[in-house]
Amino acid sequence: MTDLMPPAPDLPPLLTDDDVRDRVESLVGAARADRTLWLVPIDGDLRQPPMLIPIEDVPYLPGDLVTGLGTVIAGFLPALTTDAGPGSVVFVLERFGPATVHPADRDWAEALVAMCAARGVIQRGVFTATSAGVVRLV
Repeated sequence: MTDLMPPAPDLPPLLTDDDVRDRVESLVGAARADRTLWLVPIDGDLRQPPMLIPIEDVPYLPGDLVTGLGTVIAGFLPALTTDAGPGSVVFVLERFGPATVHPADRDWAEALVAMCAARGVIQRGVFTATSAGVVRLV
């Protein structure tokens, strides 16, 4: 990994889906803001660098924002590659309301997964962080 994004100190690698969910719960947890999309980068050694990318005031439906998001991810993803493999990303849609999965949550998850597939980006999960807690969508 490059010096641009050193691993966060004292954080264990994210080896399993449960590890990823636990990290999302510790970083974002229950929603404190409405309509924020968090990008959590993970390096090729499965470690999270000390960087989170919040995108505030995202629209209710993903629309064209996801295309631009793909460009942003393509810009930082190469810096996450290590000898062990390529970097990846976790998405967390923070919103107020119950933990019930809404159709718009599914739209976001589908759009993010499709964007990652089209760009060859490894996504380690898509979550909502609601007022009631974290829910895994993908």
